[in-house]
Amino acid sequence: MAKGDLEYQYYAHLARRIREGDPDAFAELYDSTYDDLYRYVYYLVKDRNAVEDVLQEIYISVYRNVGGLKTDRVVLPWIKQIAYHESCDYLRRVRNSKERPYDLADDRLLTGLAAVETEEDCFRPVFDRDLSRQLRLELEKLPVRERQAFLLRYEHELKLEELADFMDVSLASVKRYIQRAQLALKKSFSHLKEKV
Repeated sequence: MAKGDLEYQYYAHLARRIREGDPDAFAELYDSTYDDLYRYVYYLVKDRNAVEDVLQEIYISVYRNVGGLKTDRVVLPWIKQIAYHESCDYLRRVRNSKERPYDLADDRLLTGLAAVETEEDCFRPVFDRDLSRQLRLELEKLPVRERQAFLLRYEHELKLEELADFMDVSLASVKRYIQRAQLALKKSFSHLKEKV
């Protein structure tokens, strides 16, 4: 039996015990996932002071919602999804609390835009708030997996291998998701080429 299968069985067993009201099971889940989640959340939020707060929200959400899991085999990817969303919520709160207007020029998504640029470099002259809003709207139109892969790669700067592990898919799938997102965004923003 592969190591991954044993890991999934272990977390599935813990989830069942938590649902049955075993307090030791949640403590065991916490202990066995804490270090990896700490590194992952820190990688996303880049603020050691905030990591503990985000982790607290993650574990509260896990405890409250573990009963709603349809299959225990997805416990670990499910926890990673919660970690991703809680980290994004934190970053959104921080961004929204700033007094200055949102500026795409200092956004890490700029790297993602660079990846979808054409040889004519069509995005360079239009780093403004309108483009930023439009980019967010276009990203919302993407299928969930493509949007998630693109944002994790370019906004949160995850490596492809980390993305594959987080999304629980192959490296080839991650590359395919990112390529589809890039092509969709390139198509959405192709009208800008005429303004260059």
